[in-house]
Amino acid sequence: MLNDIECVQLSQCEILEPKIRIQFRPIRRYTGPIICMSILIFLFLVYYGVIQPNNTEDALPSAEDPNFYPKARSIFFHETLSSGLHVRHACAVEAAARAHPKSEVYVLFSNPVTDFDLKTGCLADLRQFSNVKFLRLHTAEYSKGTVVQSVLLNDVFQSRFRIQHEADILRMLTLNKCGGIYLDTDMIVTRSLEHLPLNFIVKETETEYAAGILSFAKDEIGTNVTRNIIKEISNMYDPMRWSAISAQAIDRVIRTLCPKVVISEDFQTEPLINCQGLTIFDYELFYPQHYTEVDDLFKTQPKPYDLTRPYTYHMYDFLSHYKKINNDTLYDTIARSFCPTIYSVYNYEFSVGIVTFSRIRYLC
Repeated sequence: MLNDIECVQLSQCEILEPKIRIQFRPIRRYTGPIICMSILIFLFLVYYGVIQPNNTEDALPSAEDPNFYPKARSIFFHETLSSGLHVRHACAVEAAARAHPKSEVYVLFSNPVTDFDLKTGCLADLRQFSNVKFLRLHTAEYSKGTVVQSVLLNDVFQSRFRIQHEADILRMLTLNKCGGIYLDTDMIVTRSLEHLPLNFIVKETETEYAAGILSFAKDEIGTNVTRNIIKEISNMYDPMRWSAISAQAIDRVIRTLCPKVVISEDFQTEPLINCQGLTIFDYELFYPQHYTEVDDLFKTQPKPYDLTRPYTYHMYDFLSHYKKINNDTLYDTIARSFCPTIYSVYNYEFSVGIVTFSRIRYLC
């Protein structure tokens, strides 16, 4: 016979055993699905660049290579924030490449781009275009010997707008060094720019010049204008101001070159003026939407819209990156027409808006 103590212990065991089974059976049941789901999520994050292998080795050729000689009329984008491109920025690169199949389209990265980056996401998709090239820009070396090197290496780090200011300065250095066409990464080209004058700038409004599209040849006119703009940037740089410093510098240089700017009668198809060999175009052909009208890009157009009347559309990413791009809006229509590869691969971005994971937005 069992004594009282043994009976008590046996009772405890009988009571505890079912409890243990109740707690652990559900976990064993779902262990497999949980592991599989974890692996799928990990692979998803790796594919879209949110998680990357521990490999930070630069895989791109250097923009400072003395043997780097871009062809005349090459097109340049600058990416100063990340080691990849957001979907919308990749759309702009594809549009430029499609509109200029005989020109080289360069994306200059200020941060390391690994071999893994090049083989996944947007960069892999853009490499399908033979005229798209990626380069690594090292700011200290790239700006060596220029009047803005101190600004780039010191002053911009005092600004809340460091990324924007760095891009403003680097675009002018690139055009001064190489000549060609500069485009913002949120500037979508809809018509070829090849037949336009070698040296031109654009009005963003009736009273302001734009810095989102610039064209300067590696000739006396282009070199002289870009050199003077760089000097102005060096002299006037204010880390506390948001407004595009290069646009202000352009304005000062133009006022010096051409104190009296006269608007031509047919300003929608003709330049405003030829200023010492520099052509100035009206905003209608390159900035059909003012930044105060950015919401129009995300609305359905009530009537047939002539997409190819302007040469470019500025999408104002700084103001609009959080907005959803729904079906048949102007933005959706432009992307579907002019960057069909990126549009089809990343249709979650253009067709139904930004989903949760795409808010981690610097690598696609």
